Amino acid sequence: MHNERHDEPLSDEELELFIQYLHRFANHDVDICARVEAGYPKFPVYVVFGRDYPPIGEASDYHRPFAGRRRPTSTTDINDAE
Repeated sequence: MHNERHDEPLSDEELELFIQYLHRFANHDVDICARVEAGYPKFPVYVVFGRDYPPIGEASDYHRPFAGRRRPTSTTDINDAE
């Protein structure tokens, strides 16, 4: 199955959702290291998620997307029982 939208960039809303999911993934699923190959097979992108490696270069070179935005006031999660 091929999704035609794979050939276009993320919208602003999709990018924000991606960053939110990335933060959740990093907080809850990265216990040691996850190595991922993504993108076109001819020009792959290699991504390493991990807590046990220092950053490459200076830590100040990295920025936290959407850091200036307020956090939601609700602390409930979709998985919380009511």
